[in-house]
Amino acid sequence: MPTRSSLLSVVVNSRTRALLLAPVLAVFGNALAQTAPTSQDSANDPNTSFSARLLNLLPAGYGERFGSLQAYADAINGYGVRYFPLPFKADARLTYISHPLYKEYGVSVRYDDTTYAAGRYQNDAAGVTQGIAHLEITHNPYTGLQYGALYQDSGASSRFTAGYAVTAGPLRYYSELGYAFQGKTDTPYAHFEVSGGKSVTDGPFTYGVAATVRSYLFPETSQESVDLSASVTVRPTDYLNFTVSQFERFFVGESPIPDLAVGRYTRTNIDVVLLPKVKVGPFSLRSTEYHRQTSLLRTETEVNTIASTFRTELASAFVVDLTPHYDFVASESGVRGDLFFRTDALPVLVGPSFDYIWSPTSSRWVISLRAGVK
Repeated sequence: MPTRSSLLSVVVNSRTRALLLAPVLAVFGNALAQTAPTSQDSANDPNTSFSARLLNLLPAGYGERFGSLQAYADAINGYGVRYFPLPFKADARLTYISHPLYKEYGVSVRYDDTTYAAGRYQNDAAGVTQGIAHLEITHNPYTGLQYGALYQDSGASSRFTAGYAVTAGPLRYYSELGYAFQGKTDTPYAHFEVSGGKSVTDGPFTYGVAATVRSYLFPETSQESVDLSASVTVRPTDYLNFTVSQFERFFVGESPIPDLAVGRYTRTNIDVVLLPKVKVGPFSLRSTEYHRQTSLLRTETEVNTIASTFRTELASAFVVDLTPHYDFVASESGVRGDLFFRTDALPVLVGPSFDYIWSPTSSRWVISLRAGVK
C-alpha cells in the first residue's frame, strides 16, 4: 500500500495565513543551489548530474527522516518547526516553536542506538503555560544492554533505567530495573515485557498478528497489560488493496507513576487503496483512497476520509498532483495541489503543497512541504 508522509504540515487559518514555508524552502533551496550542475554537466545530462551531486551531499536515508517533522503557524498556538532533520550522518533534529507564553526549543541526536536530547518541549496539559524541560540519554538497541536517564519538570516523570533485551525466534524479551519520579511520588520498579508477531502471505491474502505482554512491579502495587493486534490484507488485483486491522489493549492493576500507566484501548481500521494506472497523455489518475478508524469503546468514528489523486508531468524534474478530498467526520471538503521535485538522489518526491479546505461554516489553508510516491 502506498503511503504519503507529510513532511511539514502547517495549518494556516483565514486570519493568520502565515507563510512558514518561506525560511524552510530557503534553506532547502540553498542546499540545492550549492550542488547546481555546471554548464558542461547540463550539456550532458543535467538531471543525472544534479541527482548524483545531491546524493553525495546528503546522508543515506535523509529524505525518510522528514516523516516525523511537524510545524505550527497559528496566531493562538504559535509558529515554528519541531524535529527538523539536519543533513548529518547521525539523525539530528532541531525544534523551535514560539508559543504565545513561552518558547519551545531543543535538539536531539540518534546515533549508535543511542538518543541524546535536550531542550524545553511542549506541554499538552490543559492550563499549563510553559514547556517541559527535557534532558535525556537513552541507549536502546533491539537486543543487548539497555540504559537510560531522563529528567523532566512541569509534572512529567523523570527516571533512571537499566535493562537487557534478547530474542528467541519471533519473540523479544525485555527486562528492566528503574527508579522513577513524578510529582510527589518516587519509587523503584521492575519492568518485564515480551513481544512478537508474524505475517503470512497466501496468494492474494496477507495475514498478520502481533502481541505485547508487559508488567510493571512496584513495592506496593503492580500493573499488567497486553496489546493484541491482527490484520488482513486482500489484493484481488494489482490495482486494489483492502486492509482491515484491529488493535486491543487490556490492563489490570494500577501504577503510582502516571507516565508508566496504560488504560483500556481499542481501534478498528479499514483502508482501501485503488491504483487504476489510468493515463491519458501527460495526465494520470494515481490513486483513490478510503480510510476509516473507529473506536468501539467510544462508539465513534475518528477518521473517515476519501481522496483521489491526479498527476501531470510538467517536466522530467517536476510533477504536479491535484487531490480532491472529503472528511466525513468534520464534514469538510478540500482540494490539495502538490508541486513535487523529482531527483534520483531522493527516494521520494519532495515539494510544497497548498490545500484549501472548506465546510459550511468556515474555511482555511493548509500549507505544507510534503513527500509523494514516485
